[in-house]
Order: sequence, then structure tokens, then C-alpha cells
Amino acid sequence: MRSITKQIILIGVCSCFLTGCWDKVEINQLAVGELVGGDIDPQTQDQIAYFHIVNPEAVAHQKGSGIKAPYYSYRVQAPSIAALGMEAAKILPRRLFPDHYQSQIITERYAKRGLQPFINFFERQYDRRTNLYLFITDSPLEDIMMTYIPLERLSGRSLRSLIEIESETTGRVSKKSRVKDLVENMESSILTVLPMLSVSGSRPTPSTDRYDQISGNQGNLKLTGGAVFKHDKMIGKMKLNEMAYYNLLRKECEVLFESMVVNGRIVDVRTAKPKVEERLFIVAGKPVWKVNIKAGLSILHNEQSKELTLENLNEIRDVFNQQVLKKADGLFHSAIIRGWDLFGLEDRIKYKTGSDWENIQKRKGGWKATKLELSVDSKVIDIGEIINPYKGGK
Repeated sequence: MRSITKQIILIGVCSCFLTGCWDKVEINQLAVGELVGGDIDPQTQDQIAYFHIVNPEAVAHQKGSGIKAPYYSYRVQAPSIAALGMEAAKILPRRLFPDHYQSQIITERYAKRGLQPFINFFERQYDRRTNLYLFITDSPLEDIMMTYIPLERLSGRSLRSLIEIESETTGRVSKKSRVKDLVENMESSILTVLPMLSVSGSRPTPSTDRYDQISGNQGNLKLTGGAVFKHDKMIGKMKLNEMAYYNLLRKECEVLFESMVVNGRIVDVRTAKPKVEERLFIVAGKPVWKVNIKAGLSILHNEQSKELTLENLNEIRDVFNQQVLKKADGLFHSAIIRGWDLFGLEDRIKYKTGSDWENIQKRKGGWKATKLELSVDSKVIDIGEIINPYKGGK
């Protein structure tokens, strides 16, 4: 009996130290943000921010007629990034809750000026999301943030899905497009490429009437290319198709799609998870970057009228090899001409040891003398459900 009494007393004492939900905040007291956009006023140099605040009633399952706004866009302007929160408090009737941000958009002019203030502020926040995708836009930020998009009602989540789908289906965009990926390269010579975003159509669509329109292209957000960053500043742009080979040579390519002309007809192939083997060494006092790409090809589309023989499969393989060689080599030399160290050669050379490497390290821009030795080894491993195409009345 005394033992049971002691246990009850012990439980009671321990219960005194339980805080419970003393700091609980109800959902209707929070302004849940899911997308944020940043710009800088060219006249006053003030910081500008747009917040997409979720409308919980519209996001939840609706029974009844009418479409409600899934989110509301708020614009604030202040002399510093930290002061943006105080300005937001003037117009938001709820406490701003940034923990559910899905994506961040920065304007091109802000990116070219330098994102150091944004990055330093972001890194100081205890509640920051390190996996936040970061986009650069060449469209007016107001148009981006005042546009309702079809299908996926929440724009921040929609942009996040765009990155993941592009990465898994075309390889043109890498999932390493987060704020943390830019931060990791801030103090080195390694460049960062972030996806660029534009509004398709002539005008934004700020009304929920958008959801009654059949056109999914007009008034939507689309990926258009890549923004090249050195440290915290944007220094140039890449085309969307170029980014596939950038990701390939960086070993960040999940899939590569190629449309080719074989025997005068179009053949489309895809390779999943191509293997890239590479090493950096010296020949005659000059750095050599040797890269070998291994790929298993799947035929997606074949307009050839000839039978799919072993000889024809070898022709497809050879055209694929030559095309990838040409495009990857072209991207490499184009980057050298523009002074873009897309593949971190300067940083790698800096940590090499030996007298030959020291001579290269002493030369300013010595990494630009790097020679690329590229080879592609592919094989058709999947031809689809039919071996030979139907010929109809031919």
C-alpha cells in the first residue's frame, strides 16, 4: 500500500513540471505564408517583399458553389529586410508564420545587385527552411505575385512541384536549387545555377475568374532557363536546354532526354541516371579534365521506316553519342569563354599538391587552360513494346 502511495506522489510531483500547451497558437491567429517574393526599389533602394498568405477556408474541401481565393498577396516595403516584418504587422491581422514557405522568388535586378543582405538575414533566422527552392524572375515581381495559377491552387507548392518534375523527367533542372545550395558556394569560386521563372501571357490574372478559363498556358508561371551566380551575385543566364548538360557534367542529372535525327527521321531516347566518371590530372603542364559518360538508352519514339535491326540500334547509339559529345563540349567551351567556372575546376585545382599544380595555381585564371577529354559510352537497353514500326498502306 505504501509503495502505491509513493508512486502516486511521484507522478503528481512530475506532473508539476509539465508545461502543457501554454504557448499554443490557434490556426486562425496565424497568417500562414507559402510563397515570398523579394525585390529592391531602384529609386529608394528600399527592400520590397510580397507574401502569399494561405486562405484556409479555400484550401480546405469546399461543399457548395463559388470559388474562393486560395491565398491573398500582400506587398510591403521598408529600408531593410528586418523592417519588412514590422511593415507586414501593420496590414496583416494575424501573426506572420513563415515556417510553411515552399518557395522564394527574387527579381533579376536584385540578384545582379547581390543577395548578401538576404542570405545573411535568412541564415540568422532560427526558423529558416534550408530546403526552400529559390527562383530568379525576369518578369515584374508584381505580375508573378498577383497571378492565380491553374490546377495547383497554391503557387509556392506548384513551383516546388515544377522543380521536382523537371528534375525527374527531363533533367534540365536540379533539385539542388535551394537557398542552402547558394549559401554553400558563397565563400568559394564554385558557381551556382538557379532556375529562372517568367509569367506566360501579356497580363497577370489576379482574379479567381482565372479558374473558369480553359487556357492553362496563359497567365501561368513557367521555367525559362537558369541564372548563374558567383558568390551572391547573378553574372549571367543559361538556356533551359543547356542546363541538362550542366547537370549531367555536375553528376546531378537524374534523366537525360535526346531528340535526334537518324537516317533522316526523328528518334527520341531517354537515359535514366547516367553514370559520370571523371578525374582531373596534368599533361605537359596543363590541366586535363577527363569525363566518361555511361548511359543505357530507352527508345521513346521512332519515326524510322526501316526495321530495328542490330545495325540500326548501333546507328541510334552512335548518333546519341555524337550529339551528347557536341552539346556537352559546346557548353564547356562556352563557359570557359565567358569566364564561368561551372564545374568547380578552379576550386579543385586550388587544393591539388605538387610543383606542376603550384605553377597553375600561381597563374591568374589558370583553370581556363583546362582541356576537356569527353567520351560517351551508351547502349540501347529498351526498345519499347514493338520492334518494328507499323507501315500502314506503304
